[in-house]
Amino acid sequence: MAIGQTRSFAEGLASVKAKLKQNPMQFGLAVILVMACGATKKFFTFPMPWIAGQSDCMKSVSSTPDATYMAGYSASGKTYTPTTWLETKSDCKEKAEVFVFVTEKFTITTANLVFFGVGKAVFNFITGVTCDTIGRKWAIIIGWCCAIPMPFMVIYASNWWVVATSNIFLGMQQALVWSATIFIMIDYLGQENSGIAIGINETVGYTTIAIVTEIAAYIMDENYPRTTNYYVVIGIIFGALVLSVVFLRESKQVAVGEEAERTKRDPAEVAAARTTSLIWASGRHSKIEVASSAFVYTSFINVSLITICFAGLMINFISGFVWSLMKKWMKGGEDGVWEALDKQTIADVVLCYGILKGTLQWIFGFAGDRYGRKYFISGGLFICAMGLVMMSGVGVNQTNPRAGFYIAALLIGFGTAMMYSNCLAAICDHADPSWRSSALGAYRFWRDLGYAIGALVTGAVADWVGIPWSIGFTAILTALAGLLVFLFYEEVSGDDMSATFDKPPMPVIAPMPAAPMPSMAAVGYSMPAQMGMPYGYSQQQMQMQMPMQQPYGMPYGQQMGTA
Repeated sequence: MAIGQTRSFAEGLASVKAKLKQNPMQFGLAVILVMACGATKKFFTFPMPWIAGQSDCMKSVSSTPDATYMAGYSASGKTYTPTTWLETKSDCKEKAEVFVFVTEKFTITTANLVFFGVGKAVFNFITGVTCDTIGRKWAIIIGWCCAIPMPFMVIYASNWWVVATSNIFLGMQQALVWSATIFIMIDYLGQENSGIAIGINETVGYTTIAIVTEIAAYIMDENYPRTTNYYVVIGIIFGALVLSVVFLRESKQVAVGEEAERTKRDPAEVAAARTTSLIWASGRHSKIEVASSAFVYTSFINVSLITICFAGLMINFISGFVWSLMKKWMKGGEDGVWEALDKQTIADVVLCYGILKGTLQWIFGFAGDRYGRKYFISGGLFICAMGLVMMSGVGVNQTNPRAGFYIAALLIGFGTAMMYSNCLAAICDHADPSWRSSALGAYRFWRDLGYAIGALVTGAVADWVGIPWSIGFTAILTALAGLLVFLFYEEVSGDDMSATFDKPPMPVIAPMPAAPMPSMAAVGYSMPAQMGMPYGYSQQQMQMQMPMQQPYGMPYGQQMGTA
Protein backbone atom coordinates (compact mmCIF):
# COMPACT_ATOMS: atom_id res chain seq x y z
CA MET A 1 0.00 0.00 0.00
CA ALA A 2 0.94 3.64 -0.38
CA ILE A 3 0.26 6.21 2.33
CA GLY A 4 -2.80 7.60 0.52
CA GLN A 5 -4.19 4.26 -0.61
CA THR A 6 -7.14 4.12 1.79
CA ARG A 7 -8.66 7.11 0.01
CA SER A 8 -10.85 6.70 -3.03
CA PHE A 9 -9.95 8.09 -6.43
CA ALA A 10 -12.37 11.00 -5.94
CA GLU A 11 -11.08 11.70 -2.43
CA GLY A 12 -7.54 11.75 -3.76
CA LEU A 13 -8.44 14.31 -6.43
CA ALA A 14 -10.26 16.41 -3.84
CA SER A 15 -7.22 16.35 -1.57
CA VAL A 16 -4.94 17.49 -4.38
CA LYS A 17 -7.34 20.28 -5.36
CA ALA A 18 -7.64 21.53 -1.77
CA LYS A 19 -3.87 21.57 -1.31
CA LEU A 20 -3.30 23.40 -4.60
CA LYS A 21 -5.71 26.15 -3.57
CA GLN A 22 -3.55 26.98 -0.57
CA ASN A 23 -0.47 28.00 -2.61
CA PRO A 24 -1.38 28.15 -6.31
CA MET A 25 1.11 30.86 -7.31
CA GLN A 26 4.13 29.23 -5.71
CA PHE A 27 3.20 25.80 -7.05
CA GLY A 28 2.84 27.35 -10.51
CA LEU A 29 6.22 29.04 -10.19
CA ALA A 30 7.81 25.67 -9.36
CA VAL A 31 6.21 24.33 -12.55
CA ILE A 32 7.78 27.17 -14.59
CA LEU A 33 11.19 26.56 -13.01
CA VAL A 34 11.14 22.83 -13.79
CA MET A 35 10.17 23.67 -17.39
CA ALA A 36 13.19 25.98 -17.56
CA CYS A 37 15.34 23.23 -16.05
CA GLY A 38 14.20 20.67 -18.63
CA ALA A 39 14.67 23.09 -21.53
CA THR A 40 18.18 23.95 -20.33
CA LYS A 41 19.11 20.30 -20.18
CA LYS A 42 17.91 19.43 -23.67
CA PHE A 43 19.19 22.54 -25.46
CA PHE A 44 22.56 21.94 -23.80
CA THR A 45 22.90 18.19 -24.37
CA PHE A 46 21.26 17.62 -27.76
CA PRO A 47 24.21 18.91 -29.87
CA MET A 48 26.80 16.85 -27.95
CA PRO A 49 26.97 13.88 -30.41
CA TRP A 50 27.65 16.36 -33.21
CA ILE A 51 30.34 18.30 -31.32
CA ALA A 52 32.73 15.34 -31.22
CA GLY A 53 32.94 12.27 -33.42
CA GLN A 54 34.62 10.31 -36.18
CA SER A 55 36.72 12.30 -38.66
CA ASP A 56 35.17 12.70 -42.11
CA CYS A 57 38.57 13.09 -43.81
CA MET A 58 40.87 10.59 -42.07
CA LYS A 59 40.70 7.01 -40.97
CA SER A 60 43.11 4.47 -39.58
CA VAL A 61 43.82 1.56 -41.96
CA SER A 62 45.63 -1.70 -41.16
CA SER A 63 47.01 -4.21 -43.67
CA THR A 64 45.13 -7.49 -43.45
CA PRO A 65 46.67 -10.41 -45.45
CA ASP A 66 44.39 -13.17 -46.70
CA ALA A 67 44.14 -16.53 -44.95
CA THR A 68 46.37 -18.39 -47.46
CA TYR A 69 49.17 -15.88 -47.03
CA MET A 70 48.97 -16.07 -43.24
CA ALA A 71 48.93 -19.89 -43.34
CA GLY A 72 52.20 -19.86 -45.24
CA TYR A 73 53.73 -17.55 -42.67
CA SER A 74 52.63 -19.80 -39.82
CA ALA A 75 53.88 -22.97 -41.51
CA SER A 76 57.38 -21.52 -41.84
CA GLY A 77 57.41 -20.37 -38.22
CA LYS A 78 57.20 -16.69 -39.09
CA THR A 79 54.95 -14.05 -37.56
CA TYR A 80 53.32 -11.12 -39.29
CA THR A 81 53.01 -7.67 -37.76
CA PRO A 82 50.21 -5.63 -39.37
CA THR A 83 51.08 -2.21 -40.66
CA THR A 84 48.81 0.69 -39.76
CA TRP A 85 48.64 4.05 -41.48
CA LEU A 86 46.33 7.05 -41.84
CA GLU A 87 44.30 7.32 -45.00
CA THR A 88 43.30 10.89 -45.90
CA LYS A 89 40.64 11.92 -48.41
CA SER A 90 41.68 14.58 -50.90
CA ASP A 91 39.61 17.77 -51.12
CA CYS A 92 37.97 16.97 -47.77
CA LYS A 93 37.26 19.58 -45.14
CA GLU A 94 36.33 18.84 -41.54
CA LYS A 95 33.35 20.61 -40.00
CA ALA A 96 34.45 23.92 -38.53
CA GLU A 97 33.42 23.52 -34.87
CA VAL A 98 33.55 19.76 -34.50
CA PHE A 99 36.27 18.00 -32.51
CA VAL A 100 37.20 14.92 -34.55
CA PHE A 101 38.93 11.65 -33.73
CA VAL A 102 40.66 9.47 -36.31
CA THR A 103 39.20 6.44 -34.52
CA GLU A 104 36.20 7.27 -32.35
CA LYS A 105 36.10 5.57 -28.97
CA PHE A 106 32.66 5.62 -27.38
CA THR A 107 34.18 5.72 -23.91
CA ILE A 108 35.72 9.09 -24.89
CA THR A 109 32.93 10.70 -26.89
CA THR A 110 30.37 9.84 -24.19
CA ALA A 111 32.61 11.21 -21.42
CA ASN A 112 30.33 14.24 -21.16
CA LEU A 113 27.63 11.95 -19.76
CA VAL A 114 30.04 10.48 -17.22
CA PHE A 115 30.91 13.97 -15.97
CA PHE A 116 27.23 14.95 -15.93
CA GLY A 117 26.18 11.81 -14.06
CA VAL A 118 28.86 12.04 -11.38
CA GLY A 119 28.28 15.76 -10.86
CA LYS A 120 24.52 15.37 -10.64
CA ALA A 121 24.71 12.32 -8.38
CA VAL A 122 26.95 14.01 -5.82
CA PHE A 123 24.97 17.24 -5.86
CA ASN A 124 21.66 15.39 -5.54
CA PHE A 125 22.69 14.31 -2.06
CA ILE A 126 24.11 17.75 -1.28
CA THR A 127 20.83 19.28 -2.47
CA GLY A 128 18.78 17.08 -0.16
CA VAL A 129 20.85 18.12 2.84
CA THR A 130 20.84 21.77 1.74
CA CYS A 131 17.05 21.85 1.35
CA ASP A 132 16.53 20.28 4.78
CA THR A 133 18.86 22.84 6.40
CA ILE A 134 18.89 26.24 4.63
CA GLY A 135 15.81 25.69 2.49
CA ARG A 136 14.58 25.13 -1.05
CA LYS A 137 14.81 28.68 -2.42
CA TRP A 138 18.53 29.06 -1.82
CA ALA A 139 19.23 25.68 -3.40
CA ILE A 140 17.47 26.85 -6.58
CA ILE A 141 19.31 30.20 -6.67
CA ILE A 142 22.68 28.50 -6.17
CA GLY A 143 21.77 26.02 -8.90
CA TRP A 144 21.11 28.67 -11.53
CA CYS A 145 24.33 30.44 -10.55
CA CYS A 146 26.23 27.17 -11.10
CA ALA A 147 24.78 27.03 -14.62
CA ILE A 148 26.25 30.36 -15.75
CA PRO A 149 29.72 29.08 -16.85
CA MET A 150 28.58 26.02 -18.82
CA PRO A 151 27.33 27.52 -22.13
CA PHE A 152 30.38 29.77 -22.38
CA MET A 153 32.68 26.79 -21.84
CA VAL A 154 31.10 25.04 -24.84
CA ILE A 155 31.01 28.11 -27.10
CA TYR A 156 34.67 28.99 -26.51
CA ALA A 157 36.07 25.46 -26.00
CA SER A 158 39.46 24.67 -27.56
CA ASN A 159 39.10 20.88 -27.27
CA TRP A 160 36.55 18.17 -26.54
CA TRP A 161 37.55 17.79 -22.90
CA VAL A 162 36.55 21.37 -22.10
CA VAL A 163 33.11 20.63 -23.56
CA ALA A 164 32.86 17.36 -21.62
CA THR A 165 33.88 19.08 -18.38
CA SER A 166 31.16 21.71 -18.80
CA ASN A 167 28.67 18.93 -18.11
CA ILE A 168 29.79 18.88 -14.48
CA PHE A 169 28.17 22.30 -14.10
CA LEU A 170 25.06 21.01 -15.87
CA GLY A 171 24.88 18.15 -13.38
CA MET A 172 25.22 20.57 -10.46
CA GLN A 173 22.49 22.83 -11.85
CA GLN A 174 20.07 20.00 -12.61
CA ALA A 175 20.58 18.45 -9.17
CA LEU A 176 20.07 21.68 -7.25
CA VAL A 177 17.18 23.13 -9.25
CA TRP A 178 15.21 20.08 -10.34
CA SER A 179 15.50 18.34 -6.95
CA ALA A 180 14.41 21.47 -5.09
CA THR A 181 11.34 21.93 -7.31
CA ILE A 182 10.33 18.33 -6.50
CA PHE A 183 10.65 19.04 -2.78
CA ILE A 184 8.58 22.22 -3.15
CA MET A 185 5.75 20.41 -4.94
CA ILE A 186 5.67 17.63 -2.32
CA ASP A 187 5.64 20.26 0.43
CA TYR A 188 2.57 21.94 -1.04
CA LEU A 189 0.60 18.77 -1.89
CA GLY A 190 1.56 16.79 1.22
CA GLN A 191 3.07 13.38 1.82
CA GLU A 192 -0.17 11.51 1.05
CA ASN A 193 -0.10 13.04 -2.46
CA SER A 194 3.62 12.63 -3.06
CA GLY A 195 3.12 10.41 -6.11
CA ILE A 196 1.09 12.92 -8.07
CA ALA A 197 3.28 15.81 -6.85
CA ILE A 198 6.34 14.10 -8.27
CA GLY A 199 4.36 12.96 -11.30
CA ILE A 200 3.33 16.51 -12.16
CA ASN A 201 6.91 17.69 -11.73
CA GLU A 202 8.42 14.97 -13.88
CA THR A 203 5.63 15.20 -16.48
CA VAL A 204 6.23 18.91 -16.91
CA GLY A 205 10.00 18.51 -17.01
CA TYR A 206 10.21 15.56 -19.38
CA THR A 207 7.41 16.75 -21.66
CA THR A 208 9.40 19.98 -21.98
CA ILE A 209 12.49 17.92 -22.79
CA ALA A 210 10.59 15.95 -25.42
CA ILE A 211 9.26 19.08 -27.14
CA VAL A 212 12.59 20.89 -26.92
CA THR A 213 14.24 17.90 -28.62
CA GLU A 214 12.44 18.86 -31.83
CA ILE A 215 13.23 22.56 -31.41
CA ALA A 216 16.89 21.88 -30.63
CA ALA A 217 17.22 19.70 -33.72
CA TYR A 218 15.55 22.33 -35.90
CA ILE A 219 17.74 25.26 -34.83
CA MET A 220 21.06 23.33 -34.69
CA ASP A 221 23.52 23.72 -37.55
CA GLU A 222 25.48 20.46 -37.87
CA ASN A 223 28.50 22.38 -39.18
CA TYR A 224 28.36 24.84 -36.25
CA PRO A 225 26.78 22.87 -33.39
CA ARG A 226 28.25 25.11 -30.65
CA THR A 227 26.22 28.22 -31.43
CA THR A 228 22.43 28.64 -31.48
CA ASN A 229 21.41 26.13 -28.83
CA TYR A 230 23.86 27.58 -26.35
CA TYR A 231 22.68 31.14 -26.92
CA VAL A 232 19.20 29.96 -25.95
CA VAL A 233 20.62 28.32 -22.81
CA ILE A 234 22.17 31.64 -21.73
CA GLY A 235 18.78 33.36 -22.00
CA ILE A 236 16.99 30.65 -20.00
CA ILE A 237 19.56 30.72 -17.20
CA PHE A 238 19.35 34.44 -16.55
CA GLY A 239 15.56 34.56 -16.90
CA ALA A 240 15.08 31.71 -14.41
CA LEU A 241 17.57 33.26 -11.99
CA VAL A 242 15.52 36.48 -11.87
CA LEU A 243 12.29 34.53 -11.23
CA SER A 244 13.93 32.55 -8.42
CA VAL A 245 15.38 35.57 -6.64
CA VAL A 246 12.40 37.90 -6.97
CA PHE A 247 9.26 35.76 -6.83
CA LEU A 248 10.03 32.35 -5.26
CA ARG A 249 9.17 31.88 -1.58
CA GLU A 250 10.58 29.33 0.85
CA SER A 251 8.49 26.18 1.48
CA LYS A 252 10.59 24.36 4.07
CA GLN A 253 8.29 25.54 6.86
CA VAL A 254 5.38 23.74 5.17
CA ALA A 255 7.16 20.38 5.54
CA VAL A 256 8.09 21.18 9.14
CA GLY A 257 4.46 22.06 9.89
CA GLU A 258 3.24 18.81 8.31
CA GLU A 259 5.46 16.71 10.56
CA ALA A 260 4.64 18.80 13.63
CA GLU A 261 0.94 18.17 13.02
CA ARG A 262 1.44 14.44 12.49
CA THR A 263 3.62 13.93 15.56
CA LYS A 264 1.82 16.45 17.84
CA ARG A 265 4.99 18.43 18.39
CA ASP A 266 5.95 22.06 18.22
CA PRO A 267 7.25 23.16 14.77
CA ALA A 268 10.33 24.73 16.36
CA GLU A 269 11.18 21.41 17.99
CA VAL A 270 10.83 19.58 14.66
CA ALA A 271 13.03 22.12 12.88
CA ALA A 272 15.72 21.90 15.57
CA ALA A 273 15.96 18.09 15.60
CA ARG A 274 18.99 17.62 13.34
CA THR A 275 20.83 14.72 15.01
CA THR A 276 20.12 11.08 15.78
CA SER A 277 21.61 8.82 18.45
CA LEU A 278 23.23 5.47 17.82
CA ILE A 279 23.35 3.36 20.98
CA TRP A 280 25.73 0.41 20.76
CA ALA A 281 25.38 -2.85 22.72
CA SER A 282 28.05 -1.62 25.13
CA GLY A 283 25.95 1.43 25.95
CA ARG A 284 28.17 3.81 24.01
CA HIS A 285 26.25 6.72 22.42
CA SER A 286 27.16 8.22 19.03
CA LYS A 287 25.57 11.40 17.71
CA ILE A 288 24.92 11.34 13.94
CA GLU A 289 23.56 14.03 11.65
CA VAL A 290 20.09 13.29 10.34
CA ALA A 291 21.34 13.69 6.74
CA SER A 292 23.97 10.98 7.25
CA SER A 293 21.45 8.70 8.92
CA ALA A 294 19.00 9.21 6.07
CA PHE A 295 21.65 8.37 3.47
CA VAL A 296 22.74 5.17 5.24
CA TYR A 297 19.16 4.09 5.92
CA THR A 298 18.04 4.66 2.34
CA SER A 299 21.14 3.14 0.74
CA PHE A 300 22.12 0.23 2.97
CA ILE A 301 19.55 -0.65 5.66
CA ASN A 302 15.97 -0.64 4.36
CA VAL A 303 15.83 -3.52 1.86
CA SER A 304 12.83 -2.02 0.07
CA LEU A 305 14.67 1.23 -0.54
CA ILE A 306 17.87 -0.54 -1.59
CA THR A 307 15.91 -2.19 -4.42
CA ILE A 308 14.39 1.19 -5.32
CA CYS A 309 17.86 2.76 -5.50
CA PHE A 310 19.02 0.00 -7.87
CA ALA A 311 15.88 0.42 -9.97
CA GLY A 312 16.54 4.16 -10.22
CA LEU A 313 20.17 3.55 -11.17
CA MET A 314 19.07 1.25 -13.99
CA ILE A 315 16.48 3.65 -15.39
CA ASN A 316 19.11 6.37 -15.80
CA PHE A 317 21.50 3.72 -17.09
CA ILE A 318 18.92 3.48 -19.90
CA SER A 319 18.54 7.27 -20.15
CA GLY A 320 22.28 7.57 -20.60
CA PHE A 321 22.11 5.09 -23.47
CA VAL A 322 19.20 6.95 -25.14
CA TRP A 323 20.90 10.34 -24.92
CA SER A 324 24.34 9.25 -26.07
CA LEU A 325 25.08 5.81 -27.50
CA MET A 326 21.69 5.34 -29.19
CA LYS A 327 21.99 8.68 -30.97
CA LYS A 328 25.55 7.88 -32.02
CA TRP A 329 24.42 4.48 -33.33
CA MET A 330 21.65 6.03 -35.43
CA LYS A 331 23.98 8.83 -36.54
CA GLY A 332 26.65 6.35 -37.72
CA GLY A 333 24.48 3.45 -38.96
CA GLU A 334 25.12 -0.30 -38.73
CA ASP A 335 27.75 -1.51 -41.19
CA GLY A 336 26.28 -3.69 -43.91
CA VAL A 337 22.72 -3.43 -42.54
CA TRP A 338 21.41 0.15 -42.66
CA GLU A 339 22.71 3.62 -43.43
CA ALA A 340 23.06 6.50 -40.99
CA LEU A 341 19.83 8.30 -40.09
CA ASP A 342 19.42 12.06 -40.45
CA LYS A 343 19.22 14.33 -37.41
CA GLN A 344 15.44 14.84 -37.70
CA THR A 345 14.76 11.09 -37.65
CA ILE A 346 17.05 10.75 -34.64
CA ALA A 347 15.15 13.55 -32.90
CA ASP A 348 11.84 11.82 -33.69
CA VAL A 349 13.01 8.53 -32.16
CA VAL A 350 14.17 10.34 -29.01
CA LEU A 351 10.82 12.18 -28.98
CA CYS A 352 8.94 8.84 -28.97
CA TYR A 353 10.87 7.93 -25.82
CA GLY A 354 10.57 11.33 -24.19
CA ILE A 355 6.92 12.16 -24.91
CA LEU A 356 5.53 9.09 -23.14
CA LYS A 357 8.08 9.35 -20.35
CA GLY A 358 6.92 12.91 -19.85
CA THR A 359 3.16 12.98 -20.38
CA LEU A 360 2.23 9.82 -18.45
CA GLN A 361 4.16 10.28 -15.22
CA TRP A 362 1.45 12.26 -13.43
CA ILE A 363 -1.08 9.51 -14.21
CA PHE A 364 1.12 6.73 -12.88
CA GLY A 365 2.17 8.85 -9.90
CA PHE A 366 -1.47 9.42 -8.92
CA ALA A 367 -2.25 5.74 -9.53
CA GLY A 368 0.68 4.78 -7.30
CA ASP A 369 -0.79 6.91 -4.50
CA ARG A 370 -4.00 4.88 -4.78
CA TYR A 371 -2.81 1.34 -5.58
CA GLY A 372 0.79 1.10 -4.34
CA ARG A 373 4.24 1.38 -5.89
CA LYS A 374 5.60 -2.16 -6.35
CA TYR A 375 3.82 -3.32 -9.49
CA PHE A 376 4.18 -0.03 -11.34
CA ILE A 377 7.93 0.00 -10.67
CA SER A 378 8.65 -3.65 -11.47
CA GLY A 379 6.27 -3.68 -14.44
CA GLY A 380 7.81 -0.52 -15.87
CA LEU A 381 11.29 -2.01 -15.69
CA PHE A 382 10.17 -5.19 -17.46
CA ILE A 383 8.59 -3.14 -20.26
CA CYS A 384 11.81 -1.12 -20.62
CA ALA A 385 13.77 -4.37 -20.94
CA MET A 386 11.38 -5.52 -23.71
CA GLY A 387 11.92 -2.23 -25.57
CA LEU A 388 15.69 -2.58 -25.36
CA VAL A 389 15.60 -6.15 -26.68
CA MET A 390 13.41 -5.01 -29.57
CA MET A 391 15.73 -2.12 -30.41
CA SER A 392 18.77 -4.38 -30.48
CA GLY A 393 17.02 -6.98 -32.62
CA VAL A 394 15.70 -4.43 -35.11
CA GLY A 395 19.09 -2.77 -35.37
CA VAL A 396 20.91 -5.91 -36.44
CA ASN A 397 18.21 -7.50 -38.62
CA GLN A 398 16.28 -4.75 -40.42
CA THR A 399 17.60 -2.83 -43.41
CA ASN A 400 15.15 -0.02 -42.59
CA PRO A 401 14.96 0.09 -38.78
CA ARG A 402 12.98 3.32 -38.41
CA ALA A 403 9.58 1.81 -37.54
CA GLY A 404 11.15 -0.67 -35.12
CA PHE A 405 13.15 2.08 -33.44
CA TYR A 406 9.99 4.18 -33.01
CA ILE A 407 8.09 1.31 -31.36
CA ALA A 408 11.03 0.32 -29.15
CA ALA A 409 11.47 3.93 -28.02
CA LEU A 410 7.76 4.13 -27.18
CA LEU A 411 8.02 0.98 -25.06
CA ILE A 412 11.05 2.31 -23.18
CA GLY A 413 9.31 5.65 -22.62
CA PHE A 414 6.09 3.99 -21.40
CA GLY A 415 7.96 1.71 -19.00
CA THR A 416 9.97 4.63 -17.65
CA ALA A 417 6.79 6.65 -17.07
CA MET A 418 5.29 3.79 -15.04
CA MET A 419 8.14 3.59 -12.58
CA TYR A 420 9.95 6.95 -12.54
CA SER A 421 7.68 8.98 -10.24
CA ASN A 422 6.73 5.96 -8.14
CA CYS A 423 10.37 5.32 -7.23
CA LEU A 424 10.64 8.80 -5.75
CA ALA A 425 7.24 8.48 -4.07
CA ALA A 426 8.33 5.14 -2.54
CA ILE A 427 11.16 6.99 -0.81
CA CYS A 428 8.64 9.53 0.53
CA ASP A 429 6.45 6.69 1.86
CA HIS A 430 9.37 5.45 3.97
CA ALA A 431 10.54 8.88 5.21
CA ASP A 432 9.28 11.73 7.38
CA PRO A 433 8.77 15.29 6.12
CA SER A 434 11.61 16.81 8.17
CA TRP A 435 14.24 14.52 6.57
CA ARG A 436 12.39 13.63 3.37
CA SER A 437 14.65 15.82 1.22
CA SER A 438 17.77 14.07 2.54
CA ALA A 439 16.27 10.64 1.80
CA LEU A 440 15.25 11.74 -1.70
CA GLY A 441 18.72 13.19 -2.19
CA ALA A 442 20.24 9.81 -1.30
CA TYR A 443 17.99 8.03 -3.80
CA ARG A 444 18.72 10.59 -6.52
CA PHE A 445 22.44 10.15 -5.83
CA TRP A 446 22.24 6.48 -6.78
CA ARG A 447 19.73 7.05 -9.57
CA ASP A 448 21.80 9.67 -11.37
CA LEU A 449 25.00 7.75 -10.83
CA GLY A 450 23.36 5.54 -13.42
CA TYR A 451 24.19 8.14 -16.08
CA ALA A 452 27.91 7.78 -15.39
CA ILE A 453 27.92 4.03 -14.83
CA GLY A 454 25.71 3.52 -17.89
CA ALA A 455 27.90 5.65 -20.12
CA LEU A 456 31.06 3.86 -18.99
CA VAL A 457 29.66 0.33 -19.13
CA THR A 458 27.65 0.63 -22.35
CA GLY A 459 30.53 2.51 -23.99
CA ALA A 460 33.06 -0.14 -22.95
CA VAL A 461 30.83 -3.03 -24.08
CA ALA A 462 30.13 -1.23 -27.37
CA ASP A 463 33.87 -0.75 -27.99
CA TRP A 464 34.40 -4.43 -27.19
CA VAL A 465 31.59 -6.29 -28.99
CA GLY A 466 29.41 -3.61 -30.60
CA ILE A 467 26.43 -1.45 -29.73
CA PRO A 468 23.71 -4.14 -30.19
CA TRP A 469 25.36 -6.36 -27.57
CA SER A 470 25.70 -3.36 -25.28
CA ILE A 471 21.93 -2.82 -25.55
CA GLY A 472 21.26 -6.49 -24.77
CA PHE A 473 23.45 -6.31 -21.66
CA THR A 474 21.50 -3.25 -20.50
CA ALA A 475 18.22 -5.13 -21.01
CA ILE A 476 19.40 -7.98 -18.76
CA LEU A 477 20.36 -5.62 -15.93
CA THR A 478 17.05 -3.75 -16.27
CA ALA A 479 15.02 -6.96 -16.02
CA LEU A 480 17.06 -7.96 -12.96
CA ALA A 481 16.22 -4.65 -11.27
CA GLY A 482 12.52 -5.25 -11.95
CA LEU A 483 12.72 -8.75 -10.47
CA LEU A 484 14.41 -7.47 -7.29
CA VAL A 485 11.70 -4.85 -6.75
CA PHE A 486 8.98 -7.46 -7.33
CA LEU A 487 10.52 -9.86 -4.80
CA PHE A 488 11.78 -7.58 -2.04
CA TYR A 489 9.96 -4.23 -2.03
CA GLU A 490 7.40 -3.90 0.78
CA GLU A 491 4.68 -1.27 0.72
CA VAL A 492 4.00 0.84 3.81
CA SER A 493 0.54 0.86 5.34
CA GLY A 494 -2.19 3.29 4.35
CA ASP A 495 -3.35 6.61 5.75
CA ASP A 496 -2.58 5.61 9.32
CA MET A 497 0.31 8.04 9.70
CA SER A 498 2.03 5.84 12.23
CA ALA A 499 2.54 3.43 9.34
CA THR A 500 5.83 5.03 8.44
CA PHE A 501 7.09 3.86 11.83
CA ASP A 502 6.51 0.18 11.05
CA LYS A 503 10.22 -0.06 10.23
CA PRO A 504 11.42 3.23 11.65
CA PRO A 505 14.43 4.75 9.91
CA MET A 506 17.73 5.09 11.68
CA PRO A 507 19.03 5.11 14.42
CA VAL A 508 18.45 5.00 17.91
CA ILE A 509 19.71 1.40 17.82
CA ALA A 510 19.51 -0.30 21.21
CA PRO A 511 19.02 -3.80 22.60
CA MET A 512 15.59 -3.96 24.23
CA PRO A 513 15.34 -5.79 27.59
CA ALA A 514 12.38 -8.04 28.17
CA ALA A 515 9.66 -6.18 30.03
CA PRO A 516 5.98 -6.74 30.68
CA MET A 517 3.40 -4.60 28.92
CA PRO A 518 2.42 -1.85 31.37
CA SER A 519 -1.19 -0.94 31.79
CA MET A 520 -2.08 2.04 29.66
CA ALA A 521 -4.90 2.90 32.03
CA ALA A 522 -2.41 3.21 34.85
CA VAL A 523 -0.64 6.07 33.15
CA GLY A 524 -3.76 7.65 31.75
CA TYR A 525 -3.25 6.80 28.10
CA SER A 526 -5.06 4.50 25.71
CA MET A 527 -3.88 2.89 22.50
CA PRO A 528 -5.58 0.86 19.74
CA ALA A 529 -4.83 -2.84 20.06
CA GLN A 530 -3.20 -3.03 16.67
CA MET A 531 -0.59 -0.37 17.58
CA GLY A 532 1.54 -2.50 19.92
CA MET A 533 4.14 -0.93 22.19
CA PRO A 534 7.73 -2.03 21.58
CA TYR A 535 8.10 -3.85 24.90
CA GLY A 536 9.11 -7.46 25.31
CA TYR A 537 11.81 -7.53 22.67
CA SER A 538 14.61 -10.06 23.13
CA GLN A 539 18.21 -9.01 23.76
CA GLN A 540 19.03 -9.70 20.09
CA GLN A 541 16.31 -7.43 18.69
CA MET A 542 16.95 -3.80 17.87
CA GLN A 543 14.55 -0.91 17.73
CA MET A 544 15.59 1.87 15.33
CA GLN A 545 14.11 5.28 15.87
CA MET A 546 14.65 8.74 14.38
CA PRO A 547 14.46 11.53 17.00
CA MET A 548 11.29 12.92 15.43
CA GLN A 549 9.53 9.56 15.53
CA GLN A 550 7.99 9.32 19.00
CA PRO A 551 5.52 6.40 18.81
CA TYR A 552 1.91 7.45 18.94
CA GLY A 553 0.24 6.76 22.29
CA MET A 554 3.46 7.12 24.36
CA PRO A 555 3.98 10.22 26.51
CA TYR A 556 6.32 12.45 24.60
CA GLY A 557 9.83 12.43 26.06
CA GLN A 558 9.57 8.86 27.41
CA GLN A 559 12.17 6.68 25.66
CA MET A 560 11.28 3.34 24.17
CA GLY A 561 12.44 0.41 26.26
CA THR A 562 12.02 2.25 29.60
CA ALA A 563 9.14 2.04 32.00
